[in-house]
Amino acid sequence: MPDRDNADFSVALHAVQRFTCSGFHGLTLLQVLKGELSWSIQGQQRLLHAGDIRLINRHTDWSLSGDGDNTVMVVTLSGQWVARYYPDFFRYDYRVPPEPAEGADSPWRTALHHALRQVLIASVMKNEQRYWLEVNRWLSETMLILVTGFQYPARDRGSREQRWSRRITQVVQRIEANVSRRISLGEIARAEFVSEAWLSRLFKKEVGVSFMRFITELRLKNAREALIATSKPVHQIAMEQGFANNRQMIDLFRRHYGKTPSQLRQQPPDAALQRNSIVASQAPDSIAPPSPALLFSLLNDRQSEPSPAAALHYDISEELTLALSDAPRGRRQLRPREIVITLRELDDLRLQEVQEQLRALKQHFSLAVIDIHEPVLSSALIREEAPETQPFACGWSAFQQIVHFVDELGAGLCLRLASETRREQLQAFLRRSIDHFPAHIIKRWRFLWLCPPTVQHDPQAWQDVHGVVRHWLPEAHLGVALPLPSDPHAVAESSLWQQPWLAEADFLACSADANALLSADGDREIQIRASLDYPRRQLLAIGNALQRHKLTLPLHLLAWNTLSANGGFFRGALLMHSLLGLPDTVQSVGFWLNAALQREALEGEQIDTSSLALLFNHSLPRPIYWVLHFWQRLQGERLASGPHHLLTRSGDCYRLLLSNPQVFNPDLSSQQRFIQRFRKQLRLSLSGLASGRWRVRQLRFDQQNGALFPLLEPHLAIRGADRETLAWVHHRARPHHQLWEITLDGPWEIHEALESNALVLYELTPLSSLSSL
Repeated sequence: MPDRDNADFSVALHAVQRFTCSGFHGLTLLQVLKGELSWSIQGQQRLLHAGDIRLINRHTDWSLSGDGDNTVMVVTLSGQWVARYYPDFFRYDYRVPPEPAEGADSPWRTALHHALRQVLIASVMKNEQRYWLEVNRWLSETMLILVTGFQYPARDRGSREQRWSRRITQVVQRIEANVSRRISLGEIARAEFVSEAWLSRLFKKEVGVSFMRFITELRLKNAREALIATSKPVHQIAMEQGFANNRQMIDLFRRHYGKTPSQLRQQPPDAALQRNSIVASQAPDSIAPPSPALLFSLLNDRQSEPSPAAALHYDISEELTLALSDAPRGRRQLRPREIVITLRELDDLRLQEVQEQLRALKQHFSLAVIDIHEPVLSSALIREEAPETQPFACGWSAFQQIVHFVDELGAGLCLRLASETRREQLQAFLRRSIDHFPAHIIKRWRFLWLCPPTVQHDPQAWQDVHGVVRHWLPEAHLGVALPLPSDPHAVAESSLWQQPWLAEADFLACSADANALLSADGDREIQIRASLDYPRRQLLAIGNALQRHKLTLPLHLLAWNTLSANGGFFRGALLMHSLLGLPDTVQSVGFWLNAALQREALEGEQIDTSSLALLFNHSLPRPIYWVLHFWQRLQGERLASGPHHLLTRSGDCYRLLLSNPQVFNPDLSSQQRFIQRFRKQLRLSLSGLASGRWRVRQLRFDQQNGALFPLLEPHLAIRGADRETLAWVHHRARPHHQLWEITLDGPWEIHEALESNALVLYELTPLSSLSSL
């Protein structure tokens, strides 16, 4: 255990004949430097050889025995020290797997050997000025390696943990790790992110005693064991067990045991304490310090020196256990949303490239509406350029072709109406449309009135539009686009909610651009973190405002975006996070067809961050294209979900989406060493699948598998890309696809490494279902 000089950690070197250690609240590492040792732990005996490393978890007794011609390094890390920098320490155990076959050593094992060698060097050399700095550095490195490469879910250590919830088990472990110092309920509550009052009630309910009484009884128990098993003076035991002073411990002993510490020490120990100290009484430790000459020879032995550690990715680790039996009753079906494609103007629908792109999209997605960004009555195709007796003669033929092409796609049109729309012009357009197009086509049209910020000064503008549309096309949907504040907290304060005509609208079109949060005068890091859930928070704020004013309008999200920057900022999981987080009130989601039309529609702006385009300039799929592809595959009922996973079922097919959404400063997205820190290791177990043969399909989408910009950027830097290059990029800019078969007779288990903002979709289908197709 940690010595008195440093209660955080200790490093000891021994030549061992017998060495016994009772479990404590921290972590112990053993490394055999020379010879062989017999290691006894939990009733099992194992032989350790030179170079072997073993980990001993909290509250585990163990012992070593040997012939004395050996050397072992014993490193102890107190739970208090580890939890100070890694609060989740008590949730996990740590284990070094058996030595692999020669030549198959893992980088984590190599890194652990290297870090422990540095600890050995620092301990042997023991520079008076730098020793504590050096050993603290390398033990911190050791703990980081253990957390990343050797971490597993904690096992139960007794009946008490079976009675307690996971929360209280962690609280008790924190107390045990810090019982030697002053510790308060407030400190533990802050570490658990709960209130003091709530934690106090839960603790008393599960443990049966108050928080402070539990600490006092634990200190008394530890002190009693120390009095029986050691010869330490009473004042030293009082200090080590966290009592304020010697007098306090004596008074508490007298009240609790009816005796003073000295009286208790003079009496024979009870059976339980005898069992705890039987090894010490019958077989005292027999250890000796290794000679300096031996230690220096170990340091100079090149054969035992580990190879240099390769650059490591200190990934976040996560355990995920899912069971089909835990799926809630009355499971919700994933609600499909309409996909709206935005174009610059009506005339774009006459372009061959645009038509080809839309037809290609139709093969993969269900296109509900084609939205035209330019107000329809401003289009050159239907402006009143002919005499009054023949309105819209010029271009009307082209408009007819456009309408029939959209009908071939099975989609409707969303026609925007400017706030200054003239009643007569709109009426003439609708009358002409009714004369030329079948009713089933016009029924799918939507009209969107662009509300100005100062609408209260001209309330007649809406009434004119509403009256004309309702008269000529009573079944058509007429919505309104409100210019609402970008701050979710300010949405409810907008004066636009006071307009009585909102109740006459059929839907409300809105936008949610996370980049609007970024401002020069605010804390950029706070703004960046707030961007993760911005679309959902903005839409919920709009929904709450509608509810407050007793309005029941569906929302059409025509323009939205996550945090964005240069093309190197891969954000697949951020986009999926926003789509999966859409409130139920959202009926449709909008996307620009391609980036070229998007830029041209926003005159004077080179990069638009307020909306998303599915395709790059040359029909190359941007990341949102494949995110949308994943999103549409997630059909059926929702069985389980969490921040980083979603499990669905459609018929006999199960789909599991894994993601690693990360928000950080996009300006650092080109720094690979910075991005690597957001990688995540995920171990997943799914139980409840029927035994037998299954087909597994995996689609992986991340920076190295399908992202467009890394493929395109090198070619753009040398006079652009030619046709052959674009064809190659188009072939590569897609998720990695794998297909295999497995035999299940128990849980399905996988181990995934997820890059920053990566998406991985699994589809599991029983072969019996496939053979029946």
